[in-house]
Amino acid sequence: MNILPLKRQLQSRISFKQMFIPLELITEILSLLNVKDIQRFRCVSKSWNTFIFDSTFTKRHLEVPSRNPHLVLSIPECPLTCVVSVPVQRLLETQSITVVGDIYLSLKWGISEVVGSCNGLICVLFKSITNVETKYKFCLWNPATRTISEKLGIFCENEPLISPFKFSFGCDYSTGTYKIVVLHTERNEGAESDDDIWISKVRAFNLGDSCWRYIQSFPLIPLVWNDGVHLSGTINWLSIHGAYISMSDGERFRAFIPDVKQLVIVSLDLSSETYTQFLLPKGFNEVSCLEPSLRVMMDCLCFSHDFNKTELVVWQMKEFGVHESWSQLFRIEYFNLQINNPPIEDDFFYVEYMKCEIPLLPLFVSKDGDTLILAYDEIDAVITYDQRKKTVKRTRISNELIDWFTAVDYVESLVSTDWKSGDEGRDEDEDDDEYEDQLSDIDIGFGGWTGLY
Repeated sequence: MNILPLKRQLQSRISFKQMFIPLELITEILSLLNVKDIQRFRCVSKSWNTFIFDSTFTKRHLEVPSRNPHLVLSIPECPLTCVVSVPVQRLLETQSITVVGDIYLSLKWGISEVVGSCNGLICVLFKSITNVETKYKFCLWNPATRTISEKLGIFCENEPLISPFKFSFGCDYSTGTYKIVVLHTERNEGAESDDDIWISKVRAFNLGDSCWRYIQSFPLIPLVWNDGVHLSGTINWLSIHGAYISMSDGERFRAFIPDVKQLVIVSLDLSSETYTQFLLPKGFNEVSCLEPSLRVMMDCLCFSHDFNKTELVVWQMKEFGVHESWSQLFRIEYFNLQINNPPIEDDFFYVEYMKCEIPLLPLFVSKDGDTLILAYDEIDAVITYDQRKKTVKRTRISNELIDWFTAVDYVESLVSTDWKSGDEGRDEDEDDDEYEDQLSDIDIGFGGWTGLY
C-alpha cells in the first residue's frame, strides 16, 4: 500500500496554530545581543521597532554585563580631528590593527576631545579659540547606534586661564539626567593662609534643564594630569590637601608634596552635588616620583603609581567608598614590561617634588584580573601584560597616530542622543546657523576592522 497520498491527506487536515512567544522571553533574548544585531530586528515589525527603542528595554540591555568592551580614542594629528572606537578584544588578539572606517566622528571645526563616557554615550568637547575668547561646545555621540546630538552646553571664556578647565561627564542616577562638570583652579585673592592660596570653582551643566550653574566649590586641588572619572553616579579626582606649590624646570612641571597623606580622592555625588573624600591604600606609603593616576576598571576605582622607580603598582577599591576594600591587583617591575625605569635625578632640589606627568597609564583589566592593558608615552602602541603567563605584547593601530592617553572606556548601548540645549547668553539665530553649518561637515563613517599580524 502506498502511504504517501494518505500522509499528504492527513497533513492537509492539520490546522497549524501560530506560535506565540511571550514578550518577557523576547526581551531576555534581545537583551543578550549586541547593538548591531538588535538594530537588524527593527525591521521585523513596527511594534518591534517601537519596543527596541523603549526606555524600559534600553535599561534592560544596559544591565546585561558587557561582553564587548571598547576604548574610545582621539587622533590629534588627523587632518580632521577625529575619534575612533576600538574593540578591546582586538587589542588582546592582535599585534597590529588597521582602522578601515570603523565608527568614527570627525568635525571640521575647532579642536575636539573626548570628555567621558556613560551608558554608551560619548561626550565630545569642541573648542574654538580666537583672540577675543575661547568657545566651548559639546555633543553626545553613540557609536553603536551611529547617532549624534545637537549642540549642548555652549559657554565662552573671555579671560586667560592660569590652569586649564577639567571636564567630566556622568549621570545622576536618581533622576536619569546626564551632567557635564567643569572644574577650574584659580588664585584665591581673599586667601587668609597659605592653605587657601588656590580655589577650585565648579560649574555643572544639567541636560535636563540645559543651563550652566556654579555648584559648591571643590574642597581641594586636583592633580595636574588627572581628569575626573565617572563611577556609579559620581565623579572622582585625585587631589592634594594643603598648600599647593608647583614649579617648572623648563621642560616639565613638578608639584611639591612632602607627605603622602596629602593625596586623597575627592568624589562628587552628581545627585546631591556634595563631596566626599576617600583615603588611598595603606600600601601607598611614599610619594611617587611620578604623578599617580585614577581610572575605572572592572567597574571599580583603580589607583596606580610608581614604586621606588622600579615598579608599577595597581590597586582596586572593590567596594566603592570603603577604605578597607583596597586590594593590590598588580605589582610589575618595569623590566618585566620591557620598558625603561624612570630616569633617576640626584639633584637634591627635586627632593619631595613629584613630576606632573603620567608616562604609564592603565587602560583595561580583564574580568579574571590576569590581563592588563597599558598606554606608554614612549611608543605609539599599547602594552598588554599577562600576569599569569608573565608575557608582554605590544599592539598598535598601524594607519593612524593614536593618542592612547585619551582612552575612555565605552560600552555599547541603545541610549538615545536626543537631548536639546536651551543655552543662554548667546545669539540664538547666529549660533544655530553656525552649528547647522558645522553639522553639515560632520562625517560619520562605518566599516570594518582588519587585523594584521
